[in-house]
Amino acid sequence: MKAETSPQLNTRRNFLKTTTAAITATLTGSGISLALTEAQKNNSVTAGIITDLHFGNLAPDGIQRLEVFARAATEQKPDYIIQLGDFCHPEKAAEKLMKSWDAMPYPKHHVLGNHDMDKGTKEDIQKLWGMQKRYYDFDVNGWKFIVIDMNNLKKGDQYVPYANANFYVNSSMRSWPDPEQLKWLDQTLGKTDLPVIIYTHQPFDQPEKPQHSAILNVIKKHQTTDKHPKVKAVICGHQHQDWHRQVHGTHHICINSASYLWHAGKPWPYTDSLYTFLEIRNGKLHLSGMETTYKQKPEDIKKDPAISTRSIDLS
Repeated sequence: MKAETSPQLNTRRNFLKTTTAAITATLTGSGISLALTEAQKNNSVTAGIITDLHFGNLAPDGIQRLEVFARAATEQKPDYIIQLGDFCHPEKAAEKLMKSWDAMPYPKHHVLGNHDMDKGTKEDIQKLWGMQKRYYDFDVNGWKFIVIDMNNLKKGDQYVPYANANFYVNSSMRSWPDPEQLKWLDQTLGKTDLPVIIYTHQPFDQPEKPQHSAILNVIKKHQTTDKHPKVKAVICGHQHQDWHRQVHGTHHICINSASYLWHAGKPWPYTDSLYTFLEIRNGKLHLSGMETTYKQKPEDIKKDPAISTRSIDLS
C-alpha cells in the first residue's frame, strides 16, 4: 500500500464535505426527546474523533492520515480530540505517529482497541500513549464523557486482559467488560447529574449477547424511561462501518475506520482519511459527514466508504 501522495489536496477535498452546513444537516427521523434542561441545551461541546487508524503494516500511511485529521482540527478548533482504538502498537515505529498526535494543541483522549494489544499489554500501550487509566471519565461544558474498556476475555469466572494477541479465540469469550469496571460505571452514573456520552472501541448494541447485556443493564438502571436515558449516546469504532441505531432510548453510533475496510481476508485502503467532528449544541448531537473511495474497490462491495452526516435530537 502506498502513502497518499497529496494529503493537502485530500484535506481540501474532504473538508469541503464537512462545512458547517453539512454538520448541521438533519438526518430524517433520527431524533427523539431525551428531556435535557434548558441550561443543558445551552452547553455546547465540539470533539474531533478518529478511529481504527491501524498504523503499521495494515496502514503504513497512518501518519499522513492522522495529519489530514490534524489540519481539519485546526479549522474546527475542538474542545478535545479522541481516538477510539486500534491506533497503533507499542513499538518504536509508532513514536513518530505519537509525535504527530501529541503536537495537536487540544486535550487528548484515548480508547483501548483490541489490536492495540497485538504486540504487548495494556500497560505497554498506555505507557506509549500517556494514558493513565484504561477506563475513566471527564467533564466538558456540562457534559460527562465516559471511556470504556471492553478488551477482556472471559474464561469461566475469570476475566483475562487482552495482551499479545491472546484474543483470537471463540467470539463468545471476547469483548467483555470486567466486573470492577461495571461497578465503577454504576457508581459513576449514579453520582452524576450530567448528561452522558460513552466512548468505546467495541460496540455493545445487541442485548442478546451476554457481553453487551452486562453493560447495557447498568446503563438501563440509570434511566427513568426509554425517553429519558442518562446515557444519551454510545459512540464506537471497531467494525469499520457506518451505522446508527437505538437501544433502550440510547443512540448507538459506529464511526468508520480512518484507513480501510477489512474484507475477504485483507485490508482495502480508502483513498482519503475518514474522521468526524462531534458537536453538541442546542440540545442536538451533530456528526460531520465524509465520503471517499477505495484505492482499489472490492468487486462485491457496492457502497463507497463514508461517515454519515447525522443530527440527533437529545432535547
